[in-house]
Amino acid sequence: MFEPIKQWFDTLEQPNHLFNRPEDEAIHVALASVLFHIVNTNHHQESSREYQYFSQILEEEFNLSDVQIKRLHKAAESSNRDLSKDLETINCYLKDNPNVRMQFMDKLIRLIDVDGIEDNRMMTFNRVLGVVFPNININY
Repeated sequence: MFEPIKQWFDTLEQPNHLFNRPEDEAIHVALASVLFHIVNTNHHQESSREYQYFSQILEEEFNLSDVQIKRLHKAAESSNRDLSKDLETINCYLKDNPNVRMQFMDKLIRLIDVDGIEDNRMMTFNRVLGVVFPNININY
């Protein structure tokens, strides 16, 4: 009875790819933009720990080089991209699997907690949560 639950928790700890087509540049840009948006919600200088986790997510998901990650970071940093459109892109690319969606949200939880959770980051996280899991209702 508890074996499926244990297997689900075990999958959360395994590094696996969330996206069906990790070679697609559109998802690279959208994910980098969403990650940077979450890190930069309070318009503070991002910490080296935040950048390190940002880089780790992109490297694990897409096997990108440091140069490619730096390019994506710079593009996200200078971009005026709409968060909603990037979230739609990510949501379209996520596998049609609640476990994978949970793994994605787990990565975001870890990112918002790198230097402590602030109200603006939590609000952005809840916005992402509402797109990835539209049936979850967040009320403040």
